[in-house]
Amino acid sequence: MATTAAAQTTNNVFDVVQKNFARWDLNRDGVLSTNELDVAVADARTTNENAAAVAALKRGSRLKKTSLPPLTPENIAALAARGEPDLARMFREGLQRISGATNRALFAEGLPKLETIHQGKLGNCFCLAPLGAMVHRDPAQVAAMFAVTTNGNYCVRFGKKSVEVPPPTDAEIAMTSANEEAGIWVNLYEKAVGEACNEDRPVAERADSPIDALARGGSAGTMLAYITGHEIERFSFKFAKEPASATNDVAAKLSELRGKLAEATRQNRLMTCGTIKTTTPGLTPNHAYAVLGYAAVKDCVELWNPHGENFQPQGEPGPEVGYPTTNGVFQISVEQFVRQFSGMAFEVVAGRWPSSDKD
Repeated sequence: MATTAAAQTTNNVFDVVQKNFARWDLNRDGVLSTNELDVAVADARTTNENAAAVAALKRGSRLKKTSLPPLTPENIAALAARGEPDLARMFREGLQRISGATNRALFAEGLPKLETIHQGKLGNCFCLAPLGAMVHRDPAQVAAMFAVTTNGNYCVRFGKKSVEVPPPTDAEIAMTSANEEAGIWVNLYEKAVGEACNEDRPVAERADSPIDALARGGSAGTMLAYITGHEIERFSFKFAKEPASATNDVAAKLSELRGKLAEATRQNRLMTCGTIKTTTPGLTPNHAYAVLGYAAVKDCVELWNPHGENFQPQGEPGPEVGYPTTNGVFQISVEQFVRQFSGMAFEVVAGRWPSSDKD
């Protein structure tokens, strides 16, 4: 069990690395390798500021736009002083997430709640969007995915597969999602998704750790199918981006989409969507969202951004200034939805969700 936030300090990231370097440098070659960082991240004894420091190094080493030199003490000191990558910021962010996870119960506040989830720095919106849709629909179903094993690990059950993982370490919590003080279930879910993704790949293509596997990204629709065990149907919004599209064709597509949205909402089926490029303030590009429902009277869809942020537009809500957002939840008209988003995925079930034989 990690120590409490009161035991944490705010030492400089390099000071913390220097204090732990010899312990983390397992082969004593004076360089922290990727494997050695992974071992430190997975070690439950790496806690608080030590965990935040190794998580910062791990995050920095994974950046695609910055090629780091060998992680010797001298190079780490130079990187920390230069601020590129910003290890100090990553260190502070990690400390904040660790200090926020004071309750390490599985579910600290009863059933899961959508409003407590805040995506971390892994770019794993693809697995959080369908999870958020499921939490919105039936939090008890999400809670039932988790079970404590006799050895103190956790079994996480997806649609057609179960994965056993140990409790998340402080360093893993520093890199994964924040869940306020509502327990570790989100972090366990992320860790289990990473483990499952790794297991499903050929050995030669597996990542070094579940967290690395998670950071590779993926499709929200594919993950929706994975965690439910149900098929999905995709609906592309490419028609709304084509300048040559005939007006009648666009109208027909919009009508088809409204029908599918209304049907899926009525049947309580899960839905996700995603962006590529966005022009509306408050929307995140290259990002996955949960679709929580469709209101035909207002012709609006309700969406959830896994970042769980709050946003207040400056002016009349709309495509130019954005939409009021609380804990990641906001509404957008269908016509603007298809312009700002790239497409969506619908859960496919036999009959009416969850058990009726009639449509």
